[in-house]
Amino acid sequence: MTLDIVQLAQATVDDPVNRVLSPYMYVFFMAFILAFALTPTMRWLAVRGGIVDWPDLKRKSHIEPVAYLGGVAIFMGWAAGLFISMFIETHNSYLFSGYTDIHVRFPIKLFVGAAIITITGLCDDVYGISPRVKLGGQIIASAVLASEPYGAHMVNQVLQAVSIQAPAWFVSSTGTILLVFFVLGGCNSINLIDGLDGLAAGISAIATAGFLFMSVFVAVLHLQPEFLESGLAFVNDPVRLVLCLALLGALLGYLPYNFNPATIFMGDAGSLLLGYLGSAMILMFADVKGMGALLVMAAIIVFAVPISDTLLAIVRRLMRGQPIFSPDSHHLHHMLIRSGFTVRKAVLTLYAMGICFAFLGCSLVFLRWRYVIAVFIVLFGFILVTAYKISHRQMMRQKLAVAQHAPPAKATPVPPKPSEDGSSATRVHTGI
Repeated sequence: MTLDIVQLAQATVDDPVNRVLSPYMYVFFMAFILAFALTPTMRWLAVRGGIVDWPDLKRKSHIEPVAYLGGVAIFMGWAAGLFISMFIETHNSYLFSGYTDIHVRFPIKLFVGAAIITITGLCDDVYGISPRVKLGGQIIASAVLASEPYGAHMVNQVLQAVSIQAPAWFVSSTGTILLVFFVLGGCNSINLIDGLDGLAAGISAIATAGFLFMSVFVAVLHLQPEFLESGLAFVNDPVRLVLCLALLGALLGYLPYNFNPATIFMGDAGSLLLGYLGSAMILMFADVKGMGALLVMAAIIVFAVPISDTLLAIVRRLMRGQPIFSPDSHHLHHMLIRSGFTVRKAVLTLYAMGICFAFLGCSLVFLRWRYVIAVFIVLFGFILVTAYKISHRQMMRQKLAVAQHAPPAKATPVPPKPSEDGSSATRVHTGI
């Protein structure tokens, strides 16, 4: 591989962002157009097949049956974006003049895992499967993705940061466990937040836009002469860009139909897919040498809204002695609705929260990490405590309302007790 530093420096000075991003915009266009065109078709198929979400007037905000299969449209739009990328010459192809394959080489195992996770969710939407079977599908998809070294790269970054040498088997096994944990957490976090029209799709689109910004930053950084001379490999730079653009295009093509009032839902097929891809994108930043751990931390901050809602749900259910996978109506969006927000205002409020976290996470690549982490901890802790207080107050009001409407306790007669003058006195226990 020969590196023309002069040519590269000139390209970097001219317009690095345009040079990095422009070749892959066809991926965005293809994903958007196909998702936008297929979503009404999926809705028609869902209505015809009776694959709809029926309102329960408890945890769900809609009052009419709404079609599923929106997740299938998202997956197909995303897949179409990946397909078109196979014919796109990478932005850094001129650096690899000795190679015959200069197009985007998307990891097939990541795509296979996404297909498995989407099929798992689709089976639950259409037929209804047990939580164990659904969890099994997520684990299988995680196992397929684990054959890629994303988890091992993350473990290596952490060990290098603390100057610890570990054997290869330890790095590999720990990386696999970490990857499975990330995927399961990501899938269930998006699944939990998918409770209002447009919420999961919008929050995921905001997070993906944050990931795209970070991916462009890394790709531009890798075009600097000092990185070229170090001999680093930049094969994954195009992959990250394509993955983000394809998912962002598919989500924005689907969102107009899902925003309030929604005519179609993504279902578990969509929520599990978004969680899987979000987790994969976070871990893919770990292979950036020298700053992988920092970028993963930044990506986690970008994804903070689903994470905070999931943490609150886990703590809330553990405190009540309930299984952590049991459903309830005390998520962030439920609290906003009960506080008097309309569905649209609640969704837009959480969008604003997601934008704040995305901005904070992206700023981590420019500012000193300790300042950004300090702001994040304060903001994240404030949200958690405020949400807990609101949830606790609402639960106490519900208990008080139940107690006020409960029938009064019946009086329990007590055997008469002789009085001091020999007569018998009767006392009545009121049960209070």
